[in-house]
Amino acid sequence: MYWRRIAAGTLASIPVIIFASDNIASLQMITGRSMQPALNPDSNRLWRDVVLVDKMVRGQMSYQRLRRGDVVTFYSPFNPDLLLVKRIIAMPHDCVVPLGRENSFVRVPKGHCWVEGDESFHSGDSNSFGPIPLALVKGKATRVVWPPQRFGTGLSGMPEWKLKRVFANGVTKLG
Repeated sequence: MYWRRIAAGTLASIPVIIFASDNIASLQMITGRSMQPALNPDSNRLWRDVVLVDKMVRGQMSYQRLRRGDVVTFYSPFNPDLLLVKRIIAMPHDCVVPLGRENSFVRVPKGHCWVEGDESFHSGDSNSFGPIPLALVKGKATRVVWPPQRFGTGLSGMPEWKLKRVFANGVTKLG
């Protein structure tokens, strides 16, 4: 009788856990070095960072809950099976000077954002594929939870050199 209750409780909790990990929050292992030094700063790759991902930023919530400097997970615009992790540099209506094109700018259209890796030399990002639709954003990485020595490290904020390339609402230079 005791084991039946445990089994019934376990079975009843599985849909709740799946719903929560798909729609509220989950853990994500980060691979690659495009987000160094914010993520995976250990260059010998002994540890890979695991981050807490807030999933409640999708859909209509993306306008209220996403900001410049947030690290987001999103589906690649060219390969829907590939999940990427980059930092939001610009939001809708902002202007960005793309890397390597100092004499031009891109205005981010409504419903899109501009994303870049912190280590731009090892990053496939908006500099190569342009602004991404906010609908591709799967979640916002909020904190490092593994390895233990980095537990709780926040991920918001933007490298200073990136601020100089962004004009908020196409007018005000951030940096």
